Amino acid sequence: MNVLFFGLGSVGQRHLRNLLKINPDARIAAIRKKGRLFEIGYDLQPDYNTDIVRKYKIELFSSLKEAKAFNPDFAIVANPTSQHVPTALELAANDIPIFLEKPISESFDQLQDLVQLAQERDVPIMVGYMMRFHPGAIKMKELIDNKKIGKIYSVILIVNSYMPSWHKYEQYNESYAGKKSLGGGVVVTEIHELDLLNWYFGSPQRLWAVGGKLSSLDIDVEDTVGILFEQEFDREKFPIVINMSFAQKAMSRKMLIHGERGKIEWDILASKITVEDKADNQQQVYDYPEFQRNDMFITELKYFIECLNKKTEPSTSLNKVLGGHSTALAIKDSLDTKSIVEYPDVLRRVTV
Repeated sequence: MNVLFFGLGSVGQRHLRNLLKINPDARIAAIRKKGRLFEIGYDLQPDYNTDIVRKYKIELFSSLKEAKAFNPDFAIVANPTSQHVPTALELAANDIPIFLEKPISESFDQLQDLVQLAQERDVPIMVGYMMRFHPGAIKMKELIDNKKIGKIYSVILIVNSYMPSWHKYEQYNESYAGKKSLGGGVVVTEIHELDLLNWYFGSPQRLWAVGGKLSSLDIDVEDTVGILFEQEFDREKFPIVINMSFAQKAMSRKMLIHGERGKIEWDILASKITVEDKADNQQQVYDYPEFQRNDMFITELKYFIECLNKKTEPSTSLNKVLGGHSTALAIKDSLDTKSIVEYPDVLRRVTV
């Protein structure tokens, strides 16, 4: 197996190590003109004494044209967000299957071109929404589909973290997440839960977002956003309220669903779901003490390779996750225009 990498930062190196766990005989190559040579561990701590090119025997190329001689079976795109679509377009034009790190893009620019090219050339593109492989996320999907608490009245989602603490090996204001030119901002950087909402309930009818760059952090993108969805699911309408921030030192990631029978609370950081059924006066707890964060990354990569081998479409293929991605871009539009976004208007911008 020959695998070509675009981007060997923290997530790129995670995929590299996981790939070699899955297939120790895999040959690795990378398109690099510059970049870090030191290793970034699973704990995101740097090891400046380790040269990753030597350790993992990575073949280096300066362009895809040059790398075609490597004959890649697929490519992993983990470069900055602003480069995702241009990189994927070049790969698709050369018929190379793509594992595309989230987010797909920071704007609608060339997104329709990528969708059309992938379809025309029948090139598989799987988006790296590893949260789809979280046991809690899968259980939440089951509880919602089985109407565990009956009719849904409301959903509250909290996605709070502190971006300056993410990467110890770089200044936070050098990270792609904090730079507009690299496709940063909390909305697309922390897009996983927006994808889950779309997986669970579909696209909202309309939305409104307020916020922006509210902190004193030295960045030029939005760091805190409050969002209101008008959602329709199972022919019933209800509100979804979302708070997203990567300027919060007190981390919190939770989803709370209220319904006619009670509530479901998922503490994502604790990997624990609590279901309170007040109609039957029962409480159920689902927790996953053995779960490790890297499990999601390994599972998604195994799944992608299996889909390639079996020639089946991944559940997070590009065309299947456009709804959640378009929601994120619609939130950014609402922030910019300070207005309500009617979602059908958003969907017309990218068609499958």
